[in-house]
Amino acid sequence: MSQIFLPKRLIVYVVASDDGLAPNTQGGFCSLTVCKPVVRRVAVPMQDWVVGMSTNKHGKTKLIYAMQVEEKIPLNDYFKDHRFQLKKPHVHNLQGDNFIYNNEAGLEWGAHSHKPEKMASNLKTPYSLIAQNFWYFGENAPTIPHSLYHSKLVLGPRRGHKVVENELDISIFHKWLIQTYKVGIHGQPRDLKRAFM
Repeated sequence: MSQIFLPKRLIVYVVASDDGLAPNTQGGFCSLTVCKPVVRRVAVPMQDWVVGMSTNKHGKTKLIYAMQVEEKIPLNDYFKDHRFQLKKPHVHNLQGDNFIYNNEAGLEWGAHSHKPEKMASNLKTPYSLIAQNFWYFGENAPTIPHSLYHSKLVLGPRRGHKVVENELDISIFHKWLIQTYKVGIHGQPRDLKRAFM
């Protein structure tokens, strides 16, 4: 496992649907493989963290997850890599995100297998972001420190993504997260039951 680093940037977006697909935390790795093609394109390994905030409805100051971007892997390599085989979807693992191969849904149970518009969007950035150091909260999303309520983590557009480069805001977020929570999974996906009922 790589060391936890102080990021140069936080790439922040709102997790509209937290159903276990994006981000995916199966197999000991956090991956962002489907959805958010622009986030996946601009993220720089070993420099950036991706931060997923909650919706207005569920509390815009709540943190769904944060991942330290450690690798950026082409989708074909991701599909074949032995480390990520547990992320392949099947009838008992519908939220697996390792299903894209040769620019198409290579597995029947892939979440976007029968959605050409979603697949086209995913393939705009044919890379998966990978982290072993991640904090996933889902339905147990904690509230970020009050001192960050007036930062870009909360303020500004709620669509697309925002880039936080303010060193103080990054430092406060980083220190709060690593001193308060251990790396790993701290809850189930907020929307899992609704998505797969």
